[in-house]
Amino acid sequence: MQRALFFGSLLGAALLNAGCQESSNNPAASTFTPRPTYETREPEGLTSRLTGFTVDPEAYFFNLAGCAPTPEQCQLPPLYAEFSPLLQRAVVQNAPISLLDSATGQVLAEGGVVTASDANGVWTLDKAPTRRGAPFFVLSLGGAQGTLPNNGIMPLPPPMLTLQPVPAGNYVPTLTVRPVVPAHSACVGLEALQMSDKGILEAVAKYLTATEGTPTTVADLLNPGRFGGVTVFWLYRPGFPVFRVPAANTTVEASAGRVLNIEWAPVGVLPPPLAPFQSTRGFFIPPGPPAPNSSLGLVAVVHPPLPQPPMGPPPVVHYEAKDSTTSDPEGRPWVLQPLDLPVAPGSVTFAGLQMYSKTPSTTPQIPPPSTCLPGQ
Repeated sequence: MQRALFFGSLLGAALLNAGCQESSNNPAASTFTPRPTYETREPEGLTSRLTGFTVDPEAYFFNLAGCAPTPEQCQLPPLYAEFSPLLQRAVVQNAPISLLDSATGQVLAEGGVVTASDANGVWTLDKAPTRRGAPFFVLSLGGAQGTLPNNGIMPLPPPMLTLQPVPAGNYVPTLTVRPVVPAHSACVGLEALQMSDKGILEAVAKYLTATEGTPTTVADLLNPGRFGGVTVFWLYRPGFPVFRVPAANTTVEASAGRVLNIEWAPVGVLPPPLAPFQSTRGFFIPPGPPAPNSSLGLVAVVHPPLPQPPMGPPPVVHYEAKDSTTSDPEGRPWVLQPLDLPVAPGSVTFAGLQMYSKTPSTTPQIPPPSTCLPGQ
């Protein structure tokens, strides 16, 4: 926004009046205090350029889990970094990307604000409206056109294993929980996360089929007549902003919806009672009493269907992350600011969030304006 300052003429008049006084007389004490007047003006017609990258978080974890033999840890840095094979083989090519306007609930793709990620998973939206106030959210439109690079079998230095191809799947509409306020000419480093029908959602569908007795598919989860959508949380350990290591033994509590804590194992190693619950990519929800947390910090919240036709704005669900571990050296229990998110039928809302140490950092963190976060 631009703020115009309108006190120059008043100040000039005051100085002129003082100059007209006789020099032989001492000037009287002035009682005039110029006060600036500000006017707020919206930059009509201006647009911002948004740039980011697409990531399939399931594929990234599949690569991370497969690069070292158990119980060894992967020697590649667990970062969302362009030089890392973990990320290179998890970006999604040709994925259609747009924005959701939180002020109106409208998808900007209908107005031409839509693009596709390139061969490196990079995407650019050139004409997002410049504004402050209500944020936008990056929306992956899904569909069969998005694909993983899957550069065949990739050998790694010992003791790391060979990275196997990630099972491919179709991508579903995915809303990334990261507000974007394009108050600047450029916003960079924005994630467009992609959820497939062969991983977490498939595990949820298999679990609901077995426990509720009604056949359920991923398409059913996105059917507003059966469900109000799915919100997926993946909690990560504290660290650098691009650090992506699952936060073990954490979960999320929700004010509404069915909370399901999710696990993972290499395909084919689960005992026969658990094998029917496993998805193509290895995710599963154990049957029986609900687990109190997830060893991966991976949680899906399934929402009941909303009234049809919808009455008023969608309901808002309150979420709080919980860490069941206490450890002073690790700064645990880790914490996270609570979130209030609306229910979004017909899509998946994905929140990949990095937790914080229980001891607040004393180092100030001032993100650059190009991050386009609220309040900047």
